[in-house]
Amino acid sequence: MDSKPSRGAKLKEWIRRYLPCEIAGTIGEFGGAGLVYWTTGSLATAAVAGTIGASIGYYAIAFGTAARCYHHADSRRRGPLRGVVAALLALRSLLVEFGPAEAVDSLAVRPFAFYVGPLLLGSTMAGWIAAKFFADIIFYLCTIVSYERFGSLIARKQTVPEEAHDGSIDSITVA
Repeated sequence: MDSKPSRGAKLKEWIRRYLPCEIAGTIGEFGGAGLVYWTTGSLATAAVAGTIGASIGYYAIAFGTAARCYHHADSRRRGPLRGVVAALLALRSLLVEFGPAEAVDSLAVRPFAFYVGPLLLGSTMAGWIAAKFFADIIFYLCTIVSYERFGSLIARKQTVPEEAHDGSIDSITVA
C-alpha cells in the first residue's frame, strides 16, 4: 500500500498549517501599508511598512505554534528550561522552514510588488491586492519546498491515537 499522501491531503495539510499565519500576516501587511500610506502618501514607505507588518503578524503566529508544539512534546524537562528549549527549537524550525523564502520575499519580491503594483494598475488597493497574491505565490513555493524537504527539522503537530465512541482508534492532533 502506498503511504504517500494524496495531493488533496497535502493541500489540506498546508492550508491548516499556513492559513492562521496568513490571516495575521495579511492584517499586518495591509494595516501597516495603509496606515503609512495614509500618513505619508509615499508608496515606497508603505511598501516597506507592509512588508514589515506582514512579517510581524505572520511570524508571531508561526512562532507561537512551533513553540507550543515543542513544549507539548517535551515531557522530560520541567520549569523554565522547558520553555527556553521549546523557544530555541521553534526558532530553528522557523529559520529552516521560512528562512530562504523570507529572504527572497522581504528583501526583494514583496516590497517591489507593493511599490510597482499600484503604479501598473493605477489603483493603490488593486495594486496591493495583486502584489500580495504575486508575492505570496513566490513565498509559498519556496516555503513548501523547505517544509517538505527538511521536515525532520520543522515543528509539526503530533498525531496520537484516540479511542472513538465506536471502539475504533482515530488519530487526533496534539498541540
